[in-house]
Amino acid sequence: MKFAKSAVVAVIAAMSGNALADGGFGNLNFSGFLRFESAYKLGGDENPFNQGGNLFNGVAVERSGGIPPSEVGLFNDVETRQVAETDNDFNLMYVRGRLDLGYKISSNFNLIGSVRAIFDPVIYDEFNPRQVDSQACCNFYQEPNYFEYAIEGGGRANPMEWAGRDYMVDIPTLYVDYQNGPLLIRAGNQQIAWGQALFFRVLDVPNGLDFRRHSILDFASEEYSDKRVPALGLRVSYQLSESWELDSFAQKFQSTIYSNANTPYNVIASQFTVRDYYDDYSDKINYGARIRGSIGDFGVQAIYAYRYNPDGVFRWTKSDVNRGLPGELPNVIPGLTDNLGNILQGVVDLLGGSIPATGAILAQTPFEVDPTGVHSAEEWFTYAAMARLDAREGLNASIEDFPATALLLAQPVDSDEAARRELDLFFQLSGGLRGHIERQYFRERVFGLGTSYVVLGEPGSFLDQLIINLEATYVPDRKFTNITLGQKFIEHDEWTTALVMEKYHRFTQAFPATYFVFQYMHKSESDIFGRHLSGFGATPEESISTTGGIDHGSNYLVLAFQQPFPSLVWRADFAALYDAEGGLLLQPAVRWKPNGNFTVEAFYNYIDTVSGNPNSNALSSAEWADELALRVSYQF
Repeated sequence: MKFAKSAVVAVIAAMSGNALADGGFGNLNFSGFLRFESAYKLGGDENPFNQGGNLFNGVAVERSGGIPPSEVGLFNDVETRQVAETDNDFNLMYVRGRLDLGYKISSNFNLIGSVRAIFDPVIYDEFNPRQVDSQACCNFYQEPNYFEYAIEGGGRANPMEWAGRDYMVDIPTLYVDYQNGPLLIRAGNQQIAWGQALFFRVLDVPNGLDFRRHSILDFASEEYSDKRVPALGLRVSYQLSESWELDSFAQKFQSTIYSNANTPYNVIASQFTVRDYYDDYSDKINYGARIRGSIGDFGVQAIYAYRYNPDGVFRWTKSDVNRGLPGELPNVIPGLTDNLGNILQGVVDLLGGSIPATGAILAQTPFEVDPTGVHSAEEWFTYAAMARLDAREGLNASIEDFPATALLLAQPVDSDEAARRELDLFFQLSGGLRGHIERQYFRERVFGLGTSYVVLGEPGSFLDQLIINLEATYVPDRKFTNITLGQKFIEHDEWTTALVMEKYHRFTQAFPATYFVFQYMHKSESDIFGRHLSGFGATPEESISTTGGIDHGSNYLVLAFQQPFPSLVWRADFAALYDAEGGLLLQPAVRWKPNGNFTVEAFYNYIDTVSGNPNSNALSSAEWADELALRVSYQF
């Protein structure tokens, strides 16, 4: 660290004629903020994707298992998941700061940098793995970790970030600009923002997103300014003429970062263990270019990106956990029928006469015996529907793609009822099974077009100065997570289109102009979060194999406005996102800025399914998170 700092100072000093060595800081500018942020829960629901919010905690569930699953010989029991329900008042509570620096090295060179730090005092009612004697393997499935991003092989995914369980320090910006007439070269750690959409990302393809800081529920008007994952790279822009510009980049691939298991905004069910193989791609480079300008009254732009999709795809993977089924067979399942007992005793004899011998076999399957896993077929079906996965075919994929499961007498099924019987049997034998999935990344080509037009109506009318933007991208052969979590990914061409209309309109001379935004987006294959639509629409009772998915694409509407008050001390904001399948997000907000340094912002996140099956819309995944957020900032 000392060497790196000295090297940076030496380079700057050399390029600026030793101004730093002489103690000259006249060209140095800095600004920043300190901020307290919190989100207070207004509902009683916990995050259902965490252990402490699991919908089956403390709930008695009847189980009925059998092998073969079609056999009449079954046994029944009642299972109650023993993990204690957490009870949190806050979804978020932390202190953060940011320092932005700019140094004019010479007439052509500028150095831009920023440092960001976040501390979470961890006041939450946390999941305690010791309570259920969990031995769940791998990264962060014991004590919750709020900021470290774990990848297989260890190490840091982002070389400009240092994080621990309750803190994160990173350098989101550190680059040198070289400007010479129409040429701009930017080298270093940076974010690249393309496109105009508010909630949507259409042309905004260079960077992935970091969901560790308030997930998707941040202040909507800030768009993704605090979410894009920075990357080391080179960006070159050239002003071809007065109205045309060429912009290109090459940067290190950085993946989208999801919140860890059992943290407030986790979106991956904590009965899964995720093995992220980003380290296999950490040396890959993304490329892209954009040209934009005007043709008559129309603004136009075109983009191309050859990139690794930062969201990645998921599939079953071997657990590599050698932990056998617990206990002696006669004591495991009270009331075992003679027929089923003979079958299972044959399995035990085959494995060497004891249930624990199953550990070596389970290590070759996607499952790990642990009480933090799934405990019943009802839980399996419920969470598969919530995760937009196929409960029945997900079971079949875990069997067919991993031959070792045959040694446990697991076999593919052709009905939901058969799947339930087979699942219940193995949950009865195990006392809970965790599923292991891996995350991989694939290259794709993104082609995009955009056009804009400014309406010139009667001065003062609502249509006058209305800006209309239309954006579209096409990705051939995009890979999606298979809704079975099978080894073969779903592959489809995908179209994404968005219409954005924005305008300032002054209703009265007593108030400043109101800023309005209306947006519409259509995606042909996936939802707003990139999940394939074939997994949407299941219920806890029936799998997608029975109910079918969505085959007409996804559609979203946004309406937002921003109204400053006289003297600009107060400002009212409002944003609404509607999923045409019935999901609704409302975010009313108020901003108070009594002087140039202090700002207080409060906003309410309301999420609900207003029609249809909650598992058919994208927003229900965050439906539990009704909250009142407060941010108090001091700028300098």
